[in-house]
Amino acid sequence: MRKKIIAEKEFFHKVSIAGKQLNVLRKEMPVDQIVLDPENPRIGYWTDNQIKKEFSQDEVAFALREKSDDINKLKLNIEVSEGILNPIWVYKNDGGFSVIDGNTRVIIFRDLKKKYPNNENYKKIPCEILPENIDEVSKNFIRLNQHLRGANDWEVYERARMLYVLWQKRGYTEEELENQTKLNKSQIRKWIEAYKNMTEQFLPKYGQESDALNKFSYFVEYENPKIKQGMVDVGLSIKNFCEWIGKGDIKRAQDVRNLRKIFENNKTKEALAKRGYAFAMEELSVTKPGVTSKLFESIEDVIEGLKNMTIIEEEEIVDGANKQKQVLAKELYKRIGGIVKKMKK
Repeated sequence: MRKKIIAEKEFFHKVSIAGKQLNVLRKEMPVDQIVLDPENPRIGYWTDNQIKKEFSQDEVAFALREKSDDINKLKLNIEVSEGILNPIWVYKNDGGFSVIDGNTRVIIFRDLKKKYPNNENYKKIPCEILPENIDEVSKNFIRLNQHLRGANDWEVYERARMLYVLWQKRGYTEEELENQTKLNKSQIRKWIEAYKNMTEQFLPKYGQESDALNKFSYFVEYENPKIKQGMVDVGLSIKNFCEWIGKGDIKRAQDVRNLRKIFENNKTKEALAKRGYAFAMEELSVTKPGVTSKLFESIEDVIEGLKNMTIIEEEEIVDGANKQKQVLAKELYKRIGGIVKKMKK
């Protein structure tokens, strides 16, 4: 019986990687023999902002720990389970085993090994061991497959950085990226351009803010053709957009989408060009109150919903077939009717 358990923990199996069938060894390896990946996209923003380009294992671990919330959540899960279901991916390199995917899990195993020195579960970590001569194309395929196509999604900024690095520095074509991700070419272009704008225009000036990277979605929204063309038409640029975000005028992705509404009106376009986003939104709120008021946004939604109400739904209310809908309709009439009566006085 013991031999059967050992056999199940260590075996070769065929895996299709970047169009090739490779023999991959599933095996538990001593966690101390695992080498963290300094090119891990999770720490890309940290490494990009360092003067030097080579980093020690302690520095890589430090950078990964900067995402303390992610690590703490995963650590709790691993500690409760006393292990992991999905093996990490490594390849043999200079006498050790370098990580392609699974750096954070390695750090957690090392922490738990110190915390529970007598627990054998944390001394070794399940690995998928690739051939020693594995090429960069295969490594990148695994990174993409595990994070852009898999269940363990990186933050959007990190995924965009991965696409940018493969396209700009590794020479991947849009077709190759499209084949290896869930994204189409349009989405790939949008993410790459958003990453370039954020890293080149926004982060150098506002990157010290703790939530700077969380604003990546604003730059993805900015890639809407109507927004970009609208900015050009009124003589503005990505620098103005970054300033609005940095000043706090733009606080959410919805605020970026509101630019399209601003460009629909000459008066609000002029306000945007001359006085900035905040003044343009004030001007817009006069004609479209729902833009700056959640209450009036809801009222606009209700009006639109009533316009599209089916005859069956109307009959349910009128006939009382659905009592709760009738109660809500009466309450709405009571509230809005009171306001309208005051308006007539």
